[in-house]
Amino acid sequence: MLPDSLGRTVVIEECKLISNSQLARATYAMELIAPGIAASVDPGQFVNILISEGWSPLLRRPMSVASRKADRIGLIYKVVGVGTRAMAEWPPGQVVNILGPLGNGWSVADDTFPVLVGGGAGIAPISFLHEDLNSHGREHYLLMGARGKAEHYLHHDPGKNITLTTDDGTVGLHGTAVDGLLKVLDQFNTGQITIFGCGPPPMLSALKDFVLERGLPCQLATETLMACGFGICQGCSVELKTDEDYSRPSYRGRFKLACVDGPVFWAHELA
Repeated sequence: MLPDSLGRTVVIEECKLISNSQLARATYAMELIAPGIAASVDPGQFVNILISEGWSPLLRRPMSVASRKADRIGLIYKVVGVGTRAMAEWPPGQVVNILGPLGNGWSVADDTFPVLVGGGAGIAPISFLHEDLNSHGREHYLLMGARGKAEHYLHHDPGKNITLTTDDGTVGLHGTAVDGLLKVLDQFNTGQITIFGCGPPPMLSALKDFVLERGLPCQLATETLMACGFGICQGCSVELKTDEDYSRPSYRGRFKLACVDGPVFWAHELA
């Protein structure tokens, strides 16, 4: 165990892979025995995975936790590069070195109606929050976006508060996740909802603009490149919105780190 830069306990754990299977096009789910991480991980937090004991790939890969059950954690990931291609080939029984839990998770107030919006690789932290809210019998709405039907693994079921969107219209509502949010927004009392979003940067930017224009409270899980995962390398800076005139900006005045201050931020905080 070791502390991150805020003094919280982080575990380095040798985790046994139980399953690793394809959910949808280029999207995989794995389940691992990770008692140390599972004991304290919250929705919205992430882990940092060692892909190889050698020099390539050199850096760990940050992955949001998608589920937790007893001593196990689940991950959902998209195959996009060398690291995730290697992960997709791991067989059951593989032992994986994982660092976590890392970062700060979602904060869901008791008096709000959560509306969850996910897309692309951002489905993992949204899935974990969806699972957690269901386990507490908490009513909420889930909206997931993808380019096409082949990239979805959930069923479009608005009657059960699950809406899918696709860019090509092959399933669910035609358009992006933010387009879908606009179409379903009139179902809610906008004075009582909080939106929770995660997805690729263009989606997060569009979602941030959408909620700020309407004055809606919204938490966003940012996706950035990072190396260490616990505040040492300073590589995952996120720019804040500020009225201060920083001629020589300190990173604490104008920037925060996704790994320790985030990855979840309020939309109104971000530049």
